[in-house]
Amino acid sequence: MIATLAMFAVAGLMADDVTVKLVPSGVTEKVGGYSPLRAEMNGKAELVKKAPEGLTAPKYGTIKIGTKGWTFILDEPEGQPAKLYVDANGDGDLTNDPATTWDSSTTNGLTQYRGKAQVDLGEGKLVGLGLYRFDPKDTGRAQVKNTLMYYTDFGYEVTLDLDGKPHTSFFSGDAAKVRMLWVDRDGNGKQSYKLETIQVGKPFNYTGTTYVLNAGAGGLKLEKSSESLPKAPLPPVLTIGKQALPFEMASTSGNKIVFPKAYAGKLVMLDFWATWCGPCIAELPNVKKAYADWHDKGFEIVGISFDRADMGEKLKKFTTENDMPWEQIYEGKYWDTSLGELYDVGGIPFVLLVDGDTGEILANAEQLRGPGCSEYIGKALAKKNGK
Repeated sequence: MIATLAMFAVAGLMADDVTVKLVPSGVTEKVGGYSPLRAEMNGKAELVKKAPEGLTAPKYGTIKIGTKGWTFILDEPEGQPAKLYVDANGDGDLTNDPATTWDSSTTNGLTQYRGKAQVDLGEGKLVGLGLYRFDPKDTGRAQVKNTLMYYTDFGYEVTLDLDGKPHTSFFSGDAAKVRMLWVDRDGNGKQSYKLETIQVGKPFNYTGTTYVLNAGAGGLKLEKSSESLPKAPLPPVLTIGKQALPFEMASTSGNKIVFPKAYAGKLVMLDFWATWCGPCIAELPNVKKAYADWHDKGFEIVGISFDRADMGEKLKKFTTENDMPWEQIYEGKYWDTSLGELYDVGGIPFVLLVDGDTGEILANAEQLRGPGCSEYIGKALAKKNGK
C-alpha cells in the first residue's frame, strides 16, 4: 500500500523533490474523468446509531475508499423525491453531517438521481464525492437495482522537481491506488498517453535526466534511475493550420505512399481506425459518403489500421465487403503501429484532413466526424480550387 489516506490528507506532504497537496474537490475535471465504484444496499441498519426522522423506505450501505468506509442511507419512498444521507464523520449519527445534494432527472419514463456528498478522511479533512443512482425499475440495468454508484471528486496535486523545474499533476481518489501521473509537458491542456504519462515504478526522461517515481509507505519518492533513457520528444502539434508529419510507408496494395507529396493537388484524409473499433465502424457511412461525393474532385483517404497481428486477411475482407477502395496501411502492431507512434494517437477514430500541396492540417475530428463530414470536405475543396 502506498500510503494511508490520513497520511496524504496532510496538505503539503513533502518527500525528496515531491510535494503532495490535498485537493478537496474538483479533481474529476482536472484528470478528465472518473472510475465509478459500487456500494450495494440492503434493509439492514447495522452501523446506524441515529437516523434522520421520517424515513419511509430506507436502504443502507457503505461507501468505501481504501481501508475507510462511511455508512449511507438512501430513502426512496414510492412517488416522492428520494433523499440521500451520508455519515461523513463516521460516528454512526446521520443527522449531524454536511448536507448532500440529490437531484433527479427523468428520460423515457426512467428517473436517475445524481448528487454530491462529503466524507472526512481524518483530522477533519472533508473531501467531495460524486454519486448517482439508476432507476431501480430500469430492466436494462437490473444488475444495479440495489446499487449506489459513486466516485471520488477529491484527489491530490503532485509537484515534481525535474532538473530544477516544477511539473505539476493531479490524481484522484485513493492515494494507495495511484499508478500513473499526467505531466502536461507542452502546456496545451491535452494529455498524451505516450509522451506525457509517468508510470509509477518505471523510468522516464522528460528533461534530460532519467528519473523513476516510486511509491512506498512514506508516499511518493522521485529518484534518479539507474537506467538511462533518451529524452522523450514533446507531443507533435497537430492543430489546424500546423504541418502534418511526412512519412513513407507501403500500403496493403503494395504501393509506396509518400505523404503528403503523393497527394499534390488534392486533399487527403488520414483515418486511423481498426476493424475492432466500434466508433470507427459507426463513422464508416460518413467516410464512405465523403469519398463517393468528392473522390473524383480531388479527395483521397489513407486508412491506417490499428488491427492486431495476423489480421491482414480480415482487414482485406472487411474493406472489400464494405466498399472501401482507398489505400490502407497495416503493420499488425495494434497500438504500437509506427504511424500511431509518429502521430501520438491515443484513441481511435483519429482523423486529419491535409492539403497535399502544402501539408497543412485543415480539419480534425471536430469537423470530420458525423454527417457533416462530406459537406465540410466539399467546402474545403472548393476553397482550395478557388471556387
